[in-house]
Parts: sequence; structure tokens; C-alpha cells
Amino acid sequence: MLYKYIVLMSLLCSAMLCQAQTVNKQIENLVDTYAALRKFNGSILIAQRGEILLRKGYSYKNSQNKTLNDAKTVYQIASLTKSFTATLVLKLVETDKLALTDRIAMFYPQIPKSDSITIEQLLSHTSGISDNDSLTKHKTYKGSDEEQFIATLTDRSLDFAPGSDFRYSNSGYILLGYIIQKVTGTSYYDAIKSHLFQPLQMEHSGFDFTGLSGKDKATGYWEFPTSDTVRPATLIEYFKPAAAGAIYSTVDDLFKWHQGLQSGKIVGKALLERAYTPVKSNYGYGWIIDSVAQATVVWHSGDIWGFKSELARVPADDICIAMLSNIEDVDLHIITRKILAIIYGQPYQFPAQNKLQLTPEVMKEYVGDYSLRPGEFIKVTVENHSLMATTSRKQELYAQQKDQFLLDDGREQLSVTFARDSIGKVTALSFTIGDRKIVCPKDNPK
Repeated sequence: MLYKYIVLMSLLCSAMLCQAQTVNKQIENLVDTYAALRKFNGSILIAQRGEILLRKGYSYKNSQNKTLNDAKTVYQIASLTKSFTATLVLKLVETDKLALTDRIAMFYPQIPKSDSITIEQLLSHTSGISDNDSLTKHKTYKGSDEEQFIATLTDRSLDFAPGSDFRYSNSGYILLGYIIQKVTGTSYYDAIKSHLFQPLQMEHSGFDFTGLSGKDKATGYWEFPTSDTVRPATLIEYFKPAAAGAIYSTVDDLFKWHQGLQSGKIVGKALLERAYTPVKSNYGYGWIIDSVAQATVVWHSGDIWGFKSELARVPADDICIAMLSNIEDVDLHIITRKILAIIYGQPYQFPAQNKLQLTPEVMKEYVGDYSLRPGEFIKVTVENHSLMATTSRKQELYAQQKDQFLLDDGREQLSVTFARDSIGKVTALSFTIGDRKIVCPKDNPK
């Protein structure tokens, strides 16, 4: 009887191991494909209950030097910084140095309606504090000057009554950084280092990415680098996004961050549960809240010139997905959702690929403007040996057979068919949305 039990347990363990290996292979195959399609360029780490499912770098860290990304590559994480800022605020709340109900009039009474705006509202983007272009685009605002920043907010009216609505506000998080300075008596940057980075041994995370040197620093690009002459993106000085987006890090350090949050080493479970609870528009305190297979997913992304980031976590199942990219023109959240689908055994759509390679002469036949509606066109071009369709955004058309293509935005795939006349010239393209077929005639077909 004991022998049968041992055999049964061995078979169960073997089956579980095979299933885990299948999940790992599916995930790696998915990410490998996105990288091959030039839709991911960076580093990724995926873990579940402490086990690493994938830890890998893809393509160039620096296109000119031909150095490759790996798990140690350092990237700007942009607005993912907000989860750190929010967590430090919660730590100050936990140690009775701050309260979620505190009004910002305690610190900056000159800001309009400051006696009505709470720390919680800053955390959840419900304060009504407005962003202008100079803040949201990181171009002209000098965020290192506290007085200038506060003067800017003082001269600007609120977008809405505090607590009545949601609007993503970098200004609100920069203001939280200055409040942290007042409460801790040190700079925001030193406070993050001493309270978060150092306890978790996040030794490859910091702020001054422009001043950073070393072989692990990634070069940021606007689009996927197709040659060693591609122009790098302009770097943003860390003091401009400040507490809203100044941090640089690695996927290994972000995994340490996840583990620190899971363990309760930084902030206790009760406050983290509040952080993971939506206030408005699925935003909590420094986290966006979603779900998969009835499990709560907390995540945040970041986007700054040349870089994108995403950290997605399922606290209940101890899942961590950290993706850092040195290409700005990618959508990491699409990949995140598909990875979670694999882990939870849910259906997902594999990215479209070319099933046949077209010659330059054949691709040229499709080039042109196709009338979508009066005054609006779908522009089909050839770029870097790929057929591209542009409306409000540019996407690749993947050849499935002659005149049949797939357009894949990550969430769904759209079948596109090109029509020809009796002598073989391309005259139109068509696609179907629901039950409606849309035909777009080619403008001046030749």
C-alpha cells in the first residue's frame, strides 16, 4: 500500500513538473516571438512563489556597440516610480509621521483648496491638481526648484473639486515627494534610498540616470533599432519627473521590490490592502488594480523618452512580472496580460507573424493611400522590409497568403484583404468589424 502511495505521489509530482515546464516554455516562446517581431527589446523577469519562470534579456542594450540586454541591464522606469513614492508615504503613515487624511494645507497653504486636498487624494489621483504640458511631457518644467513648483501650482486652478473625480497627475506625485522631504527632514531621493532601496538591497537602483556610467546602462531609443546608426532618444534629467518618475532600476531589483512588499518588510499588510483597493478608475495608491482568473492584479507602467517599464503583481499568488524596455514604441501591458493568461491556463492570442515573405516588388504593389472615410486615409508603406499601415498609429501588416494579411494590435487581430482589378493592379483593401465589411478604395491606383 505504501509502495502504491509513493508511486502515485511520484506521478503527481512528475505531472506538476511537466505542467510547470510547459508553462515556462509557453511564456518564453511568447516573449521570444514578441522580440523577434521587434515588439519587445529589453529585459524581463517572471516569478511565481519565489521560482523564476523566465529571466532574460532581448536584443541590444546599445545598438552601436552591439552590446546585448540581460537581467542586469539598467533602465529608467519612469512612472513606475509612483509605486515607490506611494509606498514610502504609507510607511510614514504606518509610523505615525503622516496620515492619509492630512490636508496639504499643513505643508503648502498657498495652494488653491489646499485645506480640502488630502494625502490620500494625491496618492489616488483624485486631488484635482492639474498637470500642464510642461509637466506631463517633461520638457520645460524645472522640478528641482521647490519654490517654483509650488508657485506653479498656486497659479493654476484645480481640474475638479478634490475627491469628486479622477485624473492622472504627475504634479500630485511630485508634490508628494516634497511633502516626504518635509516629513523626513531629508531629500526625497535619500528617503527612498534609506527606507526602501537599502533594506531590500536594491543596489542597482537610483535616480541620476543621465550621470550613470558603466557597462550595464541601457541606451534608450524611440523605435526598435534596425541599424547601428539609429539616433538614441534624448535623456530626461531625473529632477524633472522627480517623485513622479525619476527612478532607474533592473528587473532583478524590481523582483526584490516585489518580495519586500510580499513579505511585509516595508509596509504591513493592512495598509498594502488599502493601496491595492481602487479609489476611482481602478487606481489605488500608486497601483492600477485589475483582475485575472478572479485574482487581483496590481500593476503600474512607466513611459519616458526612450524607455518603457511595467511591473505587474498578483499578491495572493505571489506572481511577479517585471519588464523593462529601452524602446519607447512598444506596448508592454499586452505582453503582461498574455503571460498571466498562460500562468492561469486561460486562452490568449499568439502574436501574428508573416507566413510568407514578400519580395520588395510585390510589397510595392500595395503601397498607397486607401480612403477610410472622406478626408481620412489608411496609408500603406514599406519600411525596413515590412508592410506598414498607418491611421492614428502605425502597425505592421503580416502576410498570410497572397493579398491576405493580419493586422495585430496585441488585443485582437484584424484580417485585411487587398482587391485587384482584371489586370492585377491593387484597387482597394477591406476588413470586417463585427458583421460590417469596410471597403477602402485605393486613391489613384497605378
